[in-house]
Amino acid sequence: MRKTAAIFLAVFVTCSALLAFGQDKSVNVGWVFSNMIKPGMTKQFEEGRKRHMEWHRKQNDTWKWEMWEVMTGEHVGTYLSVSFGHSFADLDTWEQKLGTADTADGAVNMAPYVAGGDASIWMLMKDSSRLPSEDQMSKMAEVSHFMLKPGKESDFEDAIKKTNDAINKANWPPHYAWFSLVDGGEQPHYVLVYYMNGWADLAPTEPPFDAMMEKAVGKHDADMLTHVFETSIQKEWTETIRYRPELSYTPGK
Repeated sequence: MRKTAAIFLAVFVTCSALLAFGQDKSVNVGWVFSNMIKPGMTKQFEEGRKRHMEWHRKQNDTWKWEMWEVMTGEHVGTYLSVSFGHSFADLDTWEQKLGTADTADGAVNMAPYVAGGDASIWMLMKDSSRLPSEDQMSKMAEVSHFMLKPGKESDFEDAIKKTNDAINKANWPPHYAWFSLVDGGEQPHYVLVYYMNGWADLAPTEPPFDAMMEKAVGKHDADMLTHVFETSIQKEWTETIRYRPELSYTPGK
């Protein structure tokens, strides 16, 4: 998608109250935990994370926990622990079952190597996303963050839904997911995750995004969507993250 496409589309884990426009607000919720590592402690942190994921396995945790590492941008070297696919009620159920013990194990195996971090709750905007299949787990992703001007949420969400419909109509190749911040940071904050298998996927897509949109919805409607994005966004930034399967946990594996 790259920068040109990202500005038209409006981009932790892992995987994250601005609820998705027109969606069931009880599903597709997730936690994103961010960890900044003390200098020289990356190896120790990763070994501790592996022990902590083994703890999740022994508890028969039913949640999937993905670990992503930030590769570019201001937060290089930060790790994002992400779990999605839950309802708001699920957050309480998991906390009551494993929360205290999880915190205790993390304090032993990871906390000594962590310099800081934060936690946030996000909602996957599934009706505005073009998700890969379960067997197409991407190795990397470009993440674009969008801070909106206050009061622009509905227009923005409507525009990304219409853009997603156009992309599906054109069967444009890339897969991506939109998320909105529910709690844990400055709002209104949206994220577009563009899934990749390597750095080569940062190259311009064929056909180009603007040409695809114009063909799918016509020049007038494509220009109108562009105008909504340009007048809604207050600030944006990007970063690339890499999936770390050896530091992740999947139930049953």
